[in-house]
Amino acid sequence: MRMRILVSGLLLGGCAHTSHVQDLGNGMHAVTASANWGGYTGSREETIALANEFCGKSRQIAAIESFEDKPGVTSKGEQTSTLNFSCTARPVLHMR
Repeated sequence: MRMRILVSGLLLGGCAHTSHVQDLGNGMHAVTASANWGGYTGSREETIALANEFCGKSRQIAAIESFEDKPGVTSKGEQTSTLNFSCTARPVLHMR
């Protein structure tokens, strides 16, 4: 079981290629990811995870501004998406 989890993690980790988060100015950032699983859904999920990881370092969350999907599939069968985002304060939950 442990080996199966390790192999699954390695396979998924090897399926996505990402860029570093870029500063676009005025509090905006961009990150690009390619995934050969899940089409644009896979590459978009990867960019969202990276944006939240980036914003999480300052105890914030990513606020999605826009996605740009590169049309077509690369020679490796990958779909590519770029996410433009800003970091914003986490919502405060009030329990009643």
